[in-house]
Amino acid sequence: MAQVKRFIAFDLGAESGRCVVGEMHDSLLKLNEVHRFDTPMIRYQHNLLWDVLLIFQELVTGLTRAVEAYGPGYEGISLDTWGVDYVLLDDDNRLLGYPYHYRDSRTDTMMEKAFEMFPREQIYEHTGIQFVQFNTLFQLLAEREQQVNFLEIAERFLPIPNFLLYLLSGVQKAEYTIASTTQLTDPRHRDWSREILDGFHLPEHIFPPIVEPGTVLGPLLPEIARQTGVDPETPVIAGASHDTAAAVASIPAQTDGWAFLSSGTWSLMGLELENPLINEHALQFNVTNEGGVAGTTRFLKNIMGLWPLQECRRYWAQEGTEYAYDRLQQLAEDAGYTEAWVDVDDARFLKPGDMPEKIVAFLQETDQPFREDVGWIARCVLESLAFKYRQTIQGLEELTGDPVSRLHAVGGGIQNTLLNQLTADAIGREVITGPVEGTGAGNIGVQAIARGVLPDLQAFRNLVAESFELVSYQPEQQDYWEQNEERYRSILAD
Repeated sequence: MAQVKRFIAFDLGAESGRCVVGEMHDSLLKLNEVHRFDTPMIRYQHNLLWDVLLIFQELVTGLTRAVEAYGPGYEGISLDTWGVDYVLLDDDNRLLGYPYHYRDSRTDTMMEKAFEMFPREQIYEHTGIQFVQFNTLFQLLAEREQQVNFLEIAERFLPIPNFLLYLLSGVQKAEYTIASTTQLTDPRHRDWSREILDGFHLPEHIFPPIVEPGTVLGPLLPEIARQTGVDPETPVIAGASHDTAAAVASIPAQTDGWAFLSSGTWSLMGLELENPLINEHALQFNVTNEGGVAGTTRFLKNIMGLWPLQECRRYWAQEGTEYAYDRLQQLAEDAGYTEAWVDVDDARFLKPGDMPEKIVAFLQETDQPFREDVGWIARCVLESLAFKYRQTIQGLEELTGDPVSRLHAVGGGIQNTLLNQLTADAIGREVITGPVEGTGAGNIGVQAIARGVLPDLQAFRNLVAESFELVSYQPEQQDYWEQNEERYRSILAD
Protein backbone atom coordinates (compact mmCIF):
# COMPACT_ATOMS: atom_id res chain seq x y z
CA MET A 1 0.00 0.00 0.00
CA ALA A 2 1.32 3.44 -0.94
CA GLN A 3 2.22 5.92 1.77
CA VAL A 4 -0.69 8.10 2.82
CA LYS A 5 -0.23 11.82 2.13
CA ARG A 6 -2.34 14.04 4.38
CA PHE A 7 -3.38 17.67 3.88
CA ILE A 8 -5.49 20.08 5.92
CA ALA A 9 -8.06 22.18 4.07
CA PHE A 10 -10.21 24.93 5.54
CA ASP A 11 -13.28 25.68 3.43
CA LEU A 12 -15.13 28.76 4.70
CA GLY A 13 -18.51 29.68 3.31
CA ALA A 14 -20.72 32.62 4.16
CA GLU A 15 -22.97 30.27 6.18
CA SER A 16 -20.52 27.79 7.71
CA GLY A 17 -16.92 26.68 7.70
CA ARG A 18 -15.21 23.36 8.09
CA CYS A 19 -11.81 21.79 8.52
CA VAL A 20 -11.12 18.71 6.41
CA VAL A 21 -8.21 16.29 6.48
CA GLY A 22 -7.60 14.95 2.98
CA GLU A 23 -5.87 11.61 2.56
CA MET A 24 -4.27 10.59 -0.73
CA HIS A 25 -3.26 6.96 -1.20
CA ASP A 26 -3.61 4.23 -3.81
CA SER A 27 -4.59 6.89 -6.38
CA LEU A 28 -7.65 7.86 -4.36
CA LEU A 29 -8.64 10.91 -2.32
CA LYS A 30 -10.64 10.64 0.88
CA LEU A 31 -12.02 13.64 2.76
CA ASN A 32 -12.50 13.53 6.52
CA GLU A 33 -14.29 16.40 8.24
CA VAL A 34 -12.84 17.06 11.69
CA HIS A 35 -14.48 20.39 12.60
CA ARG A 36 -17.53 22.37 11.45
CA PHE A 37 -18.73 25.76 12.67
CA ASP A 38 -21.07 28.60 11.79
CA THR A 39 -19.32 31.52 10.12
CA PRO A 40 -19.69 34.27 12.73
CA MET A 41 -21.45 37.38 11.46
CA ILE A 42 -22.19 40.54 13.49
CA ARG A 43 -24.93 43.14 13.16
CA TYR A 44 -23.84 46.50 14.55
CA GLN A 45 -25.43 49.91 13.94
CA HIS A 46 -27.31 48.66 10.88
CA ASN A 47 -24.15 47.17 9.40
CA LEU A 48 -23.32 43.56 8.61
CA LEU A 49 -19.79 42.53 9.64
CA TRP A 50 -17.56 39.45 9.96
CA ASP A 51 -16.02 38.43 13.29
CA VAL A 52 -12.80 37.49 11.56
CA LEU A 53 -10.81 36.85 14.74
CA LEU A 54 -13.42 34.41 15.99
CA ILE A 55 -13.13 32.71 12.59
CA PHE A 56 -9.39 32.41 13.22
CA GLN A 57 -10.05 30.77 16.60
CA GLU A 58 -12.17 28.20 14.76
CA LEU A 59 -9.16 27.52 12.51
CA VAL A 60 -7.03 26.86 15.59
CA THR A 61 -9.70 24.49 16.89
CA GLY A 62 -9.76 22.73 13.53
CA LEU A 63 -5.99 22.23 13.53
CA THR A 64 -6.14 20.87 17.08
CA ARG A 65 -8.86 18.38 16.17
CA ALA A 66 -6.97 17.31 13.06
CA VAL A 67 -3.97 16.42 15.22
CA GLU A 68 -6.19 14.57 17.70
CA ALA A 69 -7.65 12.47 14.87
CA TYR A 70 -4.72 12.02 12.48
CA GLY A 71 -1.52 13.10 14.21
CA PRO A 72 0.82 16.07 13.66
CA GLY A 73 2.27 15.43 10.18
CA TYR A 74 0.79 17.06 7.04
CA GLU A 75 1.99 17.91 3.56
CA GLY A 76 0.32 21.30 3.72
CA ILE A 77 -2.38 23.57 5.12
CA SER A 78 -4.52 25.83 2.95
CA LEU A 79 -7.71 27.82 3.09
CA ASP A 80 -10.45 29.13 0.79
CA THR A 81 -13.39 31.48 1.34
CA TRP A 82 -16.05 33.46 -0.48
CA GLY A 83 -14.88 36.39 -2.59
CA VAL A 84 -14.71 40.21 -2.46
CA ASP A 85 -14.48 40.86 1.32
CA TYR A 86 -11.26 42.10 2.90
CA VAL A 87 -9.48 43.51 5.95
CA LEU A 88 -7.43 46.67 6.40
CA LEU A 89 -4.41 46.73 8.72
CA ASP A 90 -2.41 49.61 10.17
CA ASP A 91 1.40 49.82 10.26
CA ASP A 92 1.46 47.61 13.37
CA ASN A 93 -0.69 45.00 11.58
CA ARG A 94 -3.68 45.81 13.77
CA LEU A 95 -7.15 45.37 12.34
CA LEU A 96 -8.86 48.59 11.37
CA GLY A 97 -12.37 47.63 12.39
CA TYR A 98 -14.41 44.53 11.68
CA PRO A 99 -14.46 43.63 7.96
CA TYR A 100 -17.76 44.26 6.23
CA HIS A 101 -20.02 41.51 4.92
CA TYR A 102 -20.65 41.71 1.17
CA ARG A 103 -24.43 41.89 1.81
CA ASP A 104 -24.04 45.11 3.82
CA SER A 105 -26.07 47.97 2.37
CA ARG A 106 -23.26 50.56 2.27
CA THR A 107 -22.56 49.77 -1.40
CA ASP A 108 -26.15 50.25 -2.60
CA THR A 109 -25.36 53.37 -4.66
CA MET A 110 -21.65 52.94 -5.22
CA MET A 111 -21.73 51.56 -8.77
CA GLU A 112 -23.42 54.68 -10.07
CA LYS A 113 -20.90 56.90 -8.27
CA ALA A 114 -18.03 54.81 -9.64
CA PHE A 115 -19.25 55.27 -13.22
CA GLU A 116 -19.18 59.04 -12.70
CA MET A 117 -15.45 58.75 -11.93
CA PHE A 118 -14.48 56.11 -14.49
CA PRO A 119 -16.57 54.86 -17.45
CA ARG A 120 -18.16 51.45 -17.04
CA GLU A 121 -16.69 50.24 -20.33
CA GLN A 122 -13.15 51.16 -19.26
CA ILE A 123 -13.51 49.45 -15.88
CA TYR A 124 -14.52 46.26 -17.67
CA GLU A 125 -11.76 46.60 -20.26
CA HIS A 126 -9.13 46.79 -17.50
CA THR A 127 -10.58 44.13 -15.16
CA GLY A 128 -12.94 41.85 -17.11
CA ILE A 129 -15.07 41.54 -13.97
CA GLN A 130 -18.86 41.61 -13.95
CA PHE A 131 -20.62 44.48 -12.21
CA VAL A 132 -22.16 43.52 -8.88
CA GLN A 133 -22.74 46.11 -6.18
CA PHE A 134 -20.72 44.25 -3.53
CA ASN A 135 -17.48 44.02 -5.54
CA THR A 136 -14.46 45.12 -3.51
CA LEU A 137 -13.96 48.17 -5.71
CA PHE A 138 -17.34 49.53 -4.65
CA GLN A 139 -16.72 48.55 -1.02
CA LEU A 140 -13.52 50.62 -1.01
CA LEU A 141 -15.35 53.59 -2.51
CA ALA A 142 -17.96 53.24 0.23
CA GLU A 143 -15.17 53.16 2.83
CA ARG A 144 -13.81 56.42 1.49
CA GLU A 145 -17.16 58.10 2.18
CA GLN A 146 -17.09 57.19 5.88
CA GLN A 147 -16.53 60.02 8.35
CA VAL A 148 -13.45 58.15 9.55
CA ASN A 149 -11.90 56.76 6.37
CA PHE A 150 -9.64 53.82 7.23
CA LEU A 151 -8.04 53.95 3.77
CA GLU A 152 -6.22 57.09 4.89
CA ILE A 153 -4.36 55.22 7.64
CA ALA A 154 -4.24 51.68 6.26
CA GLU A 155 -0.86 50.13 5.50
CA ARG A 156 -2.14 46.83 4.14
CA PHE A 157 -5.16 45.48 2.28
CA LEU A 158 -5.71 41.71 2.43
CA PRO A 159 -8.57 39.59 1.09
CA ILE A 160 -10.20 37.61 3.91
CA PRO A 161 -8.53 34.24 3.15
CA ASN A 162 -5.12 35.83 2.71
CA PHE A 163 -5.48 37.58 6.06
CA LEU A 164 -6.24 34.23 7.72
CA LEU A 165 -3.26 32.65 5.93
CA TYR A 166 -1.14 35.54 7.25
CA LEU A 167 -2.23 34.70 10.80
CA LEU A 168 -1.08 31.12 10.18
CA SER A 169 2.17 31.87 8.34
CA GLY A 170 3.18 35.47 9.09
CA VAL A 171 3.36 36.18 5.31
CA GLN A 172 1.23 38.85 3.64
CA LYS A 173 0.44 37.99 0.03
CA ALA A 174 -2.67 38.20 -2.13
CA GLU A 175 -3.38 34.99 -4.05
CA TYR A 176 -4.64 35.63 -7.58
CA THR A 177 -7.91 33.67 -7.64
CA ILE A 178 -9.27 35.66 -4.70
CA ALA A 179 -7.65 38.95 -5.75
CA SER A 180 -9.37 38.66 -9.13
CA THR A 181 -12.80 38.94 -7.47
CA THR A 182 -12.02 42.47 -6.27
CA GLN A 183 -12.43 44.20 -9.66
CA LEU A 184 -9.00 45.70 -9.00
CA THR A 185 -6.81 43.30 -11.01
CA ASP A 186 -5.64 43.03 -14.61
CA PRO A 187 -6.65 39.56 -15.92
CA ARG A 188 -4.15 39.67 -18.78
CA HIS A 189 -1.14 40.13 -16.49
CA ARG A 190 -2.66 38.56 -13.34
CA ASP A 191 -1.62 41.52 -11.20
CA TRP A 192 -3.17 44.65 -9.70
CA SER A 193 -4.51 47.02 -12.34
CA ARG A 194 -2.55 50.25 -12.02
CA GLU A 195 -5.14 51.99 -14.22
CA ILE A 196 -7.95 51.11 -11.81
CA LEU A 197 -5.98 51.94 -8.66
CA ASP A 198 -4.90 55.27 -10.16
CA GLY A 199 -8.29 56.00 -11.71
CA PHE A 200 -10.06 55.67 -8.37
CA HIS A 201 -7.22 57.25 -6.35
CA LEU A 202 -6.69 54.11 -4.26
CA PRO A 203 -3.37 53.96 -2.35
CA GLU A 204 -1.19 51.52 -4.29
CA HIS A 205 1.18 50.85 -1.42
CA ILE A 206 -1.45 48.99 0.62
CA PHE A 207 -1.93 46.24 -1.97
CA PRO A 208 0.46 43.31 -1.38
CA PRO A 209 2.27 41.26 -4.04
CA ILE A 210 0.03 38.81 -5.89
CA VAL A 211 1.04 35.15 -6.06
CA GLU A 212 -0.33 32.28 -8.13
CA PRO A 213 -2.46 29.49 -6.60
CA GLY A 214 -0.21 26.80 -5.18
CA THR A 215 2.41 29.17 -3.72
CA VAL A 216 4.06 27.94 -0.53
CA LEU A 217 4.07 30.89 1.88
CA GLY A 218 6.25 29.30 4.56
CA PRO A 219 6.03 27.07 7.61
CA LEU A 220 3.26 27.29 10.18
CA LEU A 221 4.06 29.93 12.80
CA PRO A 222 5.76 28.37 15.85
CA GLU A 223 3.15 29.66 18.31
CA ILE A 224 0.31 28.12 16.26
CA ALA A 225 2.22 24.85 16.02
CA ARG A 226 2.73 24.77 19.80
CA GLN A 227 -0.89 25.59 20.47
CA THR A 228 -2.33 22.95 18.11
CA GLY A 229 0.28 20.20 18.00
CA VAL A 230 0.78 20.46 14.24
CA ASP A 231 4.35 19.78 13.08
CA PRO A 232 6.00 23.26 12.92
CA GLU A 233 7.60 22.37 9.55
CA THR A 234 4.18 22.02 7.93
CA PRO A 235 3.97 24.44 4.98
CA VAL A 236 1.14 26.95 4.74
CA ILE A 237 0.04 27.17 1.11
CA ALA A 238 -1.81 29.91 -0.74
CA GLY A 239 -3.87 27.47 -2.79
CA ALA A 240 -6.98 28.45 -4.68
CA SER A 241 -8.08 30.97 -2.05
CA HIS A 242 -11.42 31.63 -3.74
CA ASP A 243 -13.85 28.80 -3.05
CA THR A 244 -15.16 28.75 -6.62
CA ALA A 245 -11.65 28.44 -8.02
CA ALA A 246 -11.09 25.46 -5.72
CA ALA A 247 -14.42 23.95 -6.75
CA VAL A 248 -13.66 24.31 -10.48
CA ALA A 249 -10.26 22.69 -9.95
CA SER A 250 -12.12 19.59 -8.71
CA ILE A 251 -14.29 19.21 -11.85
CA PRO A 252 -13.69 15.60 -12.97
CA ALA A 253 -13.81 16.45 -16.67
CA GLN A 254 -12.11 13.97 -19.00
CA THR A 255 -12.95 15.57 -22.37
CA ASP A 256 -13.51 19.03 -23.86
CA GLY A 257 -16.82 20.84 -24.34
CA TRP A 258 -17.93 21.11 -20.72
CA ALA A 259 -19.29 23.92 -18.61
CA PHE A 260 -19.22 24.04 -14.82
CA LEU A 261 -21.71 24.89 -12.12
CA SER A 262 -20.62 25.43 -8.53
CA SER A 263 -23.96 25.06 -6.79
CA GLY A 264 -24.69 26.37 -3.31
CA THR A 265 -25.75 29.64 -1.70
CA TRP A 266 -24.42 31.16 -4.92
CA SER A 267 -24.45 29.51 -8.33
CA LEU A 268 -21.31 30.11 -10.36
CA MET A 269 -21.77 28.91 -13.92
CA GLY A 270 -19.23 29.19 -16.66
CA LEU A 271 -16.35 27.86 -18.73
CA GLU A 272 -12.67 27.31 -18.08
CA LEU A 273 -10.66 29.27 -20.67
CA GLU A 274 -6.96 29.53 -21.37
CA ASN A 275 -7.19 33.32 -21.64
CA PRO A 276 -9.63 36.04 -20.55
CA LEU A 277 -12.37 37.02 -22.98
CA ILE A 278 -13.06 40.75 -22.76
CA ASN A 279 -15.17 42.49 -25.37
CA GLU A 280 -18.37 44.49 -25.74
CA HIS A 281 -20.55 41.38 -25.90
CA ALA A 282 -19.05 39.98 -22.71
CA LEU A 283 -19.68 43.34 -21.05
CA GLN A 284 -23.31 43.36 -22.16
CA PHE A 285 -23.81 39.83 -20.83
CA ASN A 286 -22.08 40.95 -17.62
CA VAL A 287 -19.83 37.90 -17.52
CA THR A 288 -16.71 37.79 -15.38
CA ASN A 289 -13.08 36.74 -15.99
CA GLU A 290 -11.81 35.46 -12.65
CA GLY A 291 -8.53 33.73 -11.95
CA GLY A 292 -8.33 29.96 -12.16
CA VAL A 293 -5.75 27.32 -11.31
CA ALA A 294 -2.79 26.61 -13.63
CA GLY A 295 -3.06 29.98 -15.38
CA THR A 296 -6.66 29.46 -16.49
CA THR A 297 -9.56 31.93 -16.51
CA ARG A 298 -12.95 31.19 -14.96
CA PHE A 299 -15.31 32.79 -17.47
CA LEU A 300 -18.56 32.76 -15.53
CA LYS A 301 -21.81 34.30 -14.40
CA ASN A 302 -22.49 34.90 -10.72
CA ILE A 303 -26.10 33.78 -10.09
CA MET A 304 -27.98 34.16 -6.80
CA GLY A 305 -28.17 30.38 -6.30
CA LEU A 306 -30.02 28.67 -3.48
CA TRP A 307 -29.90 31.73 -1.23
CA PRO A 308 -33.60 32.62 -1.80
CA LEU A 309 -34.63 29.09 -0.78
CA GLN A 310 -32.34 29.21 2.25
CA GLU A 311 -33.90 32.50 3.28
CA CYS A 312 -37.42 31.12 2.73
CA ARG A 313 -36.54 28.21 5.00
CA ARG A 314 -35.30 30.63 7.67
CA TYR A 315 -38.53 32.66 7.34
CA TRP A 316 -40.74 29.58 7.71
CA ALA A 317 -38.73 28.47 10.76
CA GLN A 318 -39.32 31.87 12.38
CA GLU A 319 -43.01 31.45 11.59
CA GLY A 320 -43.01 28.19 13.53
CA THR A 321 -42.31 25.37 11.06
CA GLU A 322 -38.84 24.03 10.31
CA TYR A 323 -38.39 22.21 7.02
CA ALA A 324 -35.46 19.95 6.29
CA TYR A 325 -34.06 20.46 2.80
CA ASP A 326 -35.14 17.01 1.64
CA ARG A 327 -38.69 17.81 2.84
CA LEU A 328 -38.66 21.09 0.88
CA GLN A 329 -37.51 19.19 -2.19
CA GLN A 330 -40.35 16.69 -1.83
CA LEU A 331 -42.94 19.47 -1.41
CA ALA A 332 -41.54 21.23 -4.48
CA GLU A 333 -41.73 18.02 -6.47
CA ASP A 334 -45.33 17.46 -5.39
CA ALA A 335 -46.27 21.03 -6.40
CA GLY A 336 -45.59 20.38 -10.08
CA TYR A 337 -44.73 23.04 -12.67
CA THR A 338 -45.49 26.59 -11.52
CA GLU A 339 -45.55 28.42 -14.88
CA ALA A 340 -44.37 31.46 -12.91
CA TRP A 341 -40.80 32.57 -12.27
CA VAL A 342 -38.71 35.25 -10.61
CA ASP A 343 -35.45 36.82 -11.69
CA VAL A 344 -33.26 35.35 -8.95
CA ASP A 345 -30.71 38.11 -9.60
CA ASP A 346 -33.18 40.91 -8.86
CA ALA A 347 -31.58 43.19 -6.25
CA ARG A 348 -34.42 42.66 -3.75
CA PHE A 349 -33.37 39.03 -3.28
CA LEU A 350 -29.79 39.91 -2.29
CA LYS A 351 -30.62 41.05 1.25
CA PRO A 352 -31.83 38.70 4.00
CA GLY A 353 -35.35 38.74 5.39
CA ASP A 354 -38.99 38.10 4.35
CA MET A 355 -38.01 36.12 1.26
CA PRO A 356 -41.40 34.44 0.53
CA GLU A 357 -43.04 37.88 0.63
CA LYS A 358 -40.43 39.26 -1.79
CA ILE A 359 -41.05 36.38 -4.18
CA VAL A 360 -44.82 36.91 -4.15
CA ALA A 361 -44.34 40.67 -4.62
CA PHE A 362 -42.18 40.06 -7.70
CA LEU A 363 -44.81 37.73 -9.18
CA GLN A 364 -47.56 40.27 -8.54
CA GLU A 365 -45.55 43.10 -10.09
CA THR A 366 -44.97 41.03 -13.24
CA ASP A 367 -48.63 39.92 -13.50
CA GLN A 368 -47.91 36.24 -12.93
CA PRO A 369 -49.95 33.65 -11.04
CA PHE A 370 -48.79 32.81 -7.54
CA ARG A 371 -49.53 30.65 -4.55
CA GLU A 372 -48.24 31.08 -1.02
CA ASP A 373 -47.87 27.44 0.05
CA VAL A 374 -44.37 26.23 0.88
CA GLY A 375 -44.01 23.63 -1.86
CA TRP A 376 -45.12 25.98 -4.64
CA ILE A 377 -42.76 28.76 -3.57
CA ALA A 378 -39.86 26.32 -3.28
CA ARG A 379 -40.65 24.98 -6.75
CA CYS A 380 -40.84 28.53 -8.12
CA VAL A 381 -37.31 29.21 -6.85
CA LEU A 382 -35.93 25.98 -8.34
CA GLU A 383 -37.58 26.52 -11.72
CA SER A 384 -36.36 30.12 -11.78
CA LEU A 385 -32.82 28.89 -11.16
CA ALA A 386 -33.07 26.27 -13.91
CA PHE A 387 -34.32 28.92 -16.36
CA LYS A 388 -31.42 31.18 -15.38
CA TYR A 389 -29.01 28.30 -16.04
CA ARG A 390 -30.58 27.78 -19.48
CA GLN A 391 -30.16 31.45 -20.34
CA THR A 392 -26.57 31.45 -19.07
CA ILE A 393 -25.49 28.39 -21.07
CA GLN A 394 -26.98 29.94 -24.22
CA GLY A 395 -25.13 33.19 -23.57
CA LEU A 396 -21.79 31.48 -22.96
CA GLU A 397 -22.09 29.56 -26.23
CA GLU A 398 -22.87 32.74 -28.14
CA LEU A 399 -19.91 34.57 -26.60
CA THR A 400 -17.32 31.88 -27.25
CA GLY A 401 -18.75 30.28 -30.38
CA ASP A 402 -18.09 26.87 -28.84
CA PRO A 403 -20.90 24.41 -28.07
CA VAL A 404 -21.37 23.04 -24.56
CA SER A 405 -22.09 19.31 -24.56
CA ARG A 406 -22.40 18.69 -20.82
CA LEU A 407 -22.55 20.48 -17.50
CA HIS A 408 -20.41 19.40 -14.53
CA ALA A 409 -21.98 20.46 -11.22
CA VAL A 410 -20.23 20.35 -7.85
CA GLY A 411 -20.98 21.65 -4.38
CA GLY A 412 -23.63 21.21 -1.73
CA GLY A 413 -26.44 22.31 -4.03
CA ILE A 414 -26.17 19.11 -6.08
CA GLN A 415 -27.79 17.26 -3.17
CA ASN A 416 -31.06 18.73 -4.48
CA THR A 417 -31.79 16.05 -7.06
CA LEU A 418 -34.93 17.85 -8.26
CA LEU A 419 -32.90 20.91 -9.19
CA ASN A 420 -30.37 18.68 -10.98
CA GLN A 421 -33.12 17.15 -13.13
CA LEU A 422 -34.80 20.50 -13.78
CA THR A 423 -31.41 21.84 -14.87
CA ALA A 424 -30.82 18.97 -17.30
CA ASP A 425 -34.31 19.49 -18.74
CA ALA A 426 -33.90 23.26 -18.98
CA ILE A 427 -30.49 23.28 -20.66
CA GLY A 428 -31.18 20.19 -22.79
CA ARG A 429 -27.83 18.62 -21.94
CA GLU A 430 -26.42 15.97 -19.65
CA VAL A 431 -25.70 17.16 -16.12
CA ILE A 432 -22.97 15.25 -14.25
CA THR A 433 -22.95 15.89 -10.50
CA GLY A 434 -20.11 15.31 -8.09
CA PRO A 435 -18.28 15.69 -5.92
CA VAL A 436 -20.53 17.31 -3.32
CA GLU A 437 -17.38 18.38 -1.49
CA GLY A 438 -15.84 19.87 -4.60
CA THR A 439 -14.38 22.93 -2.89
CA GLY A 440 -12.59 20.96 -0.18
CA ALA A 441 -11.34 18.47 -2.76
CA GLY A 442 -10.05 21.26 -5.01
CA ASN A 443 -8.34 22.95 -2.07
CA ILE A 444 -6.41 19.74 -1.38
CA GLY A 445 -5.72 19.10 -5.06
CA VAL A 446 -3.97 22.46 -5.50
CA GLN A 447 -1.88 21.71 -2.41
CA ALA A 448 -0.95 18.28 -3.77
CA ILE A 449 0.23 19.79 -7.05
CA ALA A 450 2.20 22.48 -5.17
CA ARG A 451 3.94 19.80 -3.09
CA GLY A 452 4.72 17.54 -6.05
CA VAL A 453 2.40 14.76 -4.91
CA LEU A 454 0.51 15.14 -8.22
CA PRO A 455 2.03 16.37 -11.50
CA ASP A 456 -0.70 18.66 -12.79
CA LEU A 457 -4.36 19.68 -12.77
CA GLN A 458 -5.54 16.95 -15.16
CA ALA A 459 -3.93 14.28 -13.00
CA PHE A 460 -5.91 15.62 -10.05
CA ARG A 461 -9.15 15.66 -12.03
CA ASN A 462 -8.56 12.04 -13.02
CA LEU A 463 -8.08 11.22 -9.34
CA VAL A 464 -11.36 12.97 -8.46
CA ALA A 465 -13.21 10.92 -11.08
CA GLU A 466 -11.90 7.74 -9.46
CA SER A 467 -12.48 8.87 -5.87
CA PHE A 468 -16.05 10.17 -5.79
CA GLU A 469 -19.46 9.01 -6.94
CA LEU A 470 -20.64 10.88 -10.02
CA VAL A 471 -24.32 10.91 -11.04
CA SER A 472 -25.61 11.62 -14.55
CA TYR A 473 -28.93 13.37 -15.26
CA GLN A 474 -30.26 13.20 -18.81
CA PRO A 475 -32.86 15.65 -20.22
CA GLU A 476 -36.37 14.21 -19.93
CA GLN A 477 -38.92 17.05 -20.11
CA GLN A 478 -37.62 19.75 -22.47
CA ASP A 479 -40.94 20.93 -23.93
CA TYR A 480 -41.91 22.95 -20.83
CA TRP A 481 -38.75 25.08 -21.04
CA GLU A 482 -38.86 25.59 -24.79
CA GLN A 483 -42.55 26.57 -24.76
CA ASN A 484 -42.09 29.06 -21.91
CA GLU A 485 -38.72 30.55 -22.81
CA GLU A 486 -40.13 33.65 -24.54
CA ARG A 487 -42.40 34.35 -21.55
CA TYR A 488 -39.50 33.94 -19.12
CA ARG A 489 -37.34 36.34 -21.11
CA SER A 490 -40.15 38.91 -21.20
CA ILE A 491 -40.41 38.74 -17.41
CA LEU A 492 -36.70 39.48 -17.04
CA ALA A 493 -37.00 42.35 -19.52
CA ASP A 494 -39.74 44.09 -17.49
